[in-house]
Amino acid sequence: MAKKIIRQYSSRDDVMLSKAEMFHAQYELDKADFQGYNIVMFPAGFGVSFLAEITDARAAEVDALVIDSQVAETDEVNSQLYLCKEYFQKMKPVIESVFPNNFAVWNQFGFNDYEKASLSQTKMIVFMKTLFKTATKFSVQLIAGGFTAPQIAMIDTLADGLINEVTDQEVATKERVVKTQTRIILYNIVWATMQKINRASKAIYYGNYAKLNQYELPKNSNAGVEPIVGDVPDGAVVNILDMEFTEETRLKLKNTGAKELIFCLSPDEISQLEGLHIPASNELTVLAPLIGSIINHFLNVYSNDMGIGSFEVKLILE
Repeated sequence: MAKKIIRQYSSRDDVMLSKAEMFHAQYELDKADFQGYNIVMFPAGFGVSFLAEITDARAAEVDALVIDSQVAETDEVNSQLYLCKEYFQKMKPVIESVFPNNFAVWNQFGFNDYEKASLSQTKMIVFMKTLFKTATKFSVQLIAGGFTAPQIAMIDTLADGLINEVTDQEVATKERVVKTQTRIILYNIVWATMQKINRASKAIYYGNYAKLNQYELPKNSNAGVEPIVGDVPDGAVVNILDMEFTEETRLKLKNTGAKELIFCLSPDEISQLEGLHIPASNELTVLAPLIGSIINHFLNVYSNDMGIGSFEVKLILE
């Protein structure tokens, strides 16, 4: 079974890449020190290769653009779904007129199935295909009642349109997974090089805190090891993390206080959005999409209960 590719760092992608560019610039100034330390680890072309890794990572399609494409496909599906629903609603009075009080026939046209079908894309496809077959079966009566042959054919056209849009949506979803994995691989390559430079700098500049500081990894790099803890005052929204979340981001959310907390993904540090409710003295390990929209970069927590609450959050890297 293939192993899922995950980020090897916990800071936001843009923060990591900006720091990588700083690492590269500083390395170019100090490359004689690194080459003097170990020419095999840091050959003459190391800086050039590092810059190429950063450039490749920068060129990868960012998740926001892929999400926009997926959202557009979802909008197309919803539009086609609406057309199917609208068409059936306009068709109902004709059916009732052609087959007055004939509930058995009405149900063959899906009167008793519509409510459930309208809540599901796939069920609506089956509903429309069944509606077309039934309309074809009773085409003589429908046409005599003023519902034309082209109108009957339109049922099947709308059903096929919904099938195509749902298929496109599924393709877009799978493409996002592939593009996200490709981007993460490129980012992890950059991160691995930064770690290599960071580790070597500790030996090269041992005791030189000014130089060591130049090769410090981004903040939150150890977020997967050390949990983040804090309090939630009455009526306050508390920001916990600022990073790029993905569908694979896993977090351990723990309510360590005596009141219910609501964890949410928000567009900024102070927004209070509906999210995941965790009762007092409870914890959950969840994927980021269960907390809110991963388009948002801020993990916030708030409470509608009186008093002071507390939390512990751990970003799981595995």
